[in-house]
Amino acid sequence: MTDTANTETIEDKSEKQKYFDYDGLWKSLIKRFFRHLIRRALPELYKKVDWTKEIRLLDKEFTDVLNTGKRAIRTNPHFADLVIGVPLKGGGEEWIICHVEAERGSGGENLAERMNHYRCLIYAHYRKEPVALAIITSGLRKKERFYYHSHFGTEINYRYNNLVLAELDDSELKESGNPIDLALFAAKCASKAKKEVQKYNYLRTLLNLLAERGWSDEDKDDLLLFLEWIIDLRDEELEKQYTEYRDQFRKEGKILYIRPGERKEIEEIRQKAQEEKAREIARILNKKGISPDIISESVGLSLEQIQSLAH
Repeated sequence: MTDTANTETIEDKSEKQKYFDYDGLWKSLIKRFFRHLIRRALPELYKKVDWTKEIRLLDKEFTDVLNTGKRAIRTNPHFADLVIGVPLKGGGEEWIICHVEAERGSGGENLAERMNHYRCLIYAHYRKEPVALAIITSGLRKKERFYYHSHFGTEINYRYNNLVLAELDDSELKESGNPIDLALFAAKCASKAKKEVQKYNYLRTLLNLLAERGWSDEDKDDLLLFLEWIIDLRDEELEKQYTEYRDQFRKEGKILYIRPGERKEIEEIRQKAQEEKAREIARILNKKGISPDIISESVGLSLEQIQSLAH
C-alpha cells in the first residue's frame, strides 16, 4: 500500500528564490514519506500501526483550534505543522503531532512551550493525548527538548520525541534503505554548507546516492526535488554544471527527473483521466435511477455535470 499522502507531491521548484518556505518544504516531505518517517523516529509505534489502512491528515481541522495570538509561541504558520491520525492493528487510532523546527538558530525554549501548547489545546478540545514529534534541523540544547514548569508545588514535566539532525550519524543515513534518511542527510548537508562549491559537491553526492537506490521513480523524483530545494544552490555557473550532471543521469536511466513543466502536464492528464472515470461511473449510476444528489456526492461532480450526462 502507498501512503495516503502519496498523491501530494513536493511543490515544483519553478525558479530560484532568495527565500523559501522551509515549513512548507518539510510539511510536503512528511506527508509524502510519513510512513518512512515513523519507521525512523518512532519505531515502536511503527510496529503497532496498521499500514494496510489509510492515515488521516487532520491539520486542516486543527487550524482554528491550535491558533494562538500569544507572541511567545506564535510562529508562521502559528499552529502545529501536521496532526495525523494513524490506525492501530488492535483497533483504535493514535494522533501524531509532527512539528518541524527549521529556524536558523536555537528557538528551544519557545519550541518546548509551543509543543506543550499544542498538546494542551488538543486535549482541551478532544480529550485526546497526542504522540508528539519535533524534528530539529538546527542546534538545540538538551534542556530545551522538554517542557518544565513549577509553580507553588505544581509541576509540569512534558517530554516529547525529538529527532535532532545534528545527532544522526552521517554514515548510517547514507547507507540506509529508508527514503526519509536520505532527506535527513540532505538537510544535514544543507546546514553544513557555507559556500556554493560545498553545496554543489553535496548535490552531486546526494544524486549519486539517490541513483543507487532501488526506490520507485516517483519516490526518487520527489526526493530529488526536496534535495535541490534544501541545498539551495544559487551560483549560476555551478547550477549549470550540476544540471548537466543530473541530466546525464537521466539519459542513462539512473533517475527519472520530471521538470516543472512536465510535472504540470502529467498532473493535467491525470486529472482529466480521473474526471472521465468519474463521468463514466456517474453515467452508470444515472441509468440505475440513483438520485443526482447522491451521484454528485459519490463521484465529486457538480449537479450540473450530472444532469448534462442524461442528455
